[in-house]
Amino acid sequence: MNEPIDWTNETLRPLDELARLAFPDGGVTGETLRRRGLQGLLALYRPGKAYLASLSGVRVMIEKTRVVLERPHRPASAVPNSLGLTEMELSRLALDEVLEASFRRTKEAKRRDEERASAAPARRLKMQERRRARARKRYSDRKTQCLPQ
Repeated sequence: MNEPIDWTNETLRPLDELARLAFPDGGVTGETLRRRGLQGLLALYRPGKAYLASLSGVRVMIEKTRVVLERPHRPASAVPNSLGLTEMELSRLALDEVLEASFRRTKEAKRRDEERASAAPARRLKMQERRRARARKRYSDRKTQCLPQ
């Protein structure tokens, strides 16, 4: 099994056997090759009930489906680095600054919520007093209106 593979071999073989020969480490099965054939990426032959293909066809399929990863071009830093820091260190400092600001905002919001929660009972009492005062005033106004003069 450590023999080199002859990718020019045109012998038709069952897809399971081709998968074992072409991909000995696994990851590709006969079913995978059948799906690639139905997608039009692998030349399949079906003289009977079984699907057949060749190693050269698998090689062509591999070349068709090859993915070339391109690294995006990263422009050089627009601001000259006068501190002598690497880009990683600069980005880490920027991230720390953003996280610190976020933490500060969260801390301030918690403090405000606590202040509101502690002030809530006093505020409710003031509102109740105002309502009672208004109710007393309305009552006294009605009373004076109803009294004969």
